[in-house]
Amino acid sequence: MKRYLCISLFIVSLSGSAQNLNSVKESDIPGITILSGNSFEKENLNKYITSGTELYLEYGFEKLFVNEYTLDKDKARLEVYIMLNAPSAFGIYSMLNSRCSQWNLLGSFSCTTPYKIAAVSGNLFIYTGNKSGTQSGQALCEQLVKVVINNNPQEIWYAPALIQSAKAAPFTNTLRYYKGPLGLKKGLPSWSDMLEDIDFHMYTMNITTPDYSGILARISFTDERNLSAFIRNASLDIMSIATTPVMASNGLYRSWFKINSTKILFLESTSPQANIKDFVPEAPDNKWLVEE
Repeated sequence: MKRYLCISLFIVSLSGSAQNLNSVKESDIPGITILSGNSFEKENLNKYITSGTELYLEYGFEKLFVNEYTLDKDKARLEVYIMLNAPSAFGIYSMLNSRCSQWNLLGSFSCTTPYKIAAVSGNLFIYTGNKSGTQSGQALCEQLVKVVINNNPQEIWYAPALIQSAKAAPFTNTLRYYKGPLGLKKGLPSWSDMLEDIDFHMYTMNITTPDYSGILARISFTDERNLSAFIRNASLDIMSIATTPVMASNGLYRSWFKINSTKILFLESTSPQANIKDFVPEAPDNKWLVEE
């Protein structure tokens, strides 16, 4: 399925997983015309998404609404995916996020191109685009996204702070969320073996400096057994409290920091000079310790 994406990410808290949607009506935007409309459930999502349906289901897909609109000479398609919760909506967004001409224009996170816009609002993943790439086509995309958000207001929810360190601030736009093997296969296949048969969910950032590159992760496990299994799979010592990087069999360096009994920070990088302790706040607040 060919997609058109103008990306803006706006994360708000989940107020419930009800499958009702206040869609864009012709009265919401002067001059707009609704050309078509359809909806899809879990059972028939593959009739619209012919490849990759399982990824949406892994992230908690519940229902999809699709509409096409025209305004003057512009035509746009709007897809609104109702997901299980806000992290699930952000997760599927982060998997489909691509190169952006502009960031952070339409919410806490945003990514914009002349052709495409995607947004997350609560448990809604909003995806819209136009074929022309004109200024008016992009404006139509923006109007559709804004109306969906305004017609379905929710309390603001921000993705958990991966860390509380200025060192990671420049890499916010690389933030991703994973909760299963299909997401890993698409976005981070090199970590699939470490997380095989482990119950987890995880936020990651790509860290790039003049001295090294790496992946910083905050990983939450369902229990201590899963945490211990991951540490073993990563060739690290579960009994060690040191954060000294250890070279793995792939030639990269790994270090970790235990937040609590089921949460860790983990860093895999190209240099032994990259240490997870550099991304641990000296006095972490309670929210950082307990948030998912």
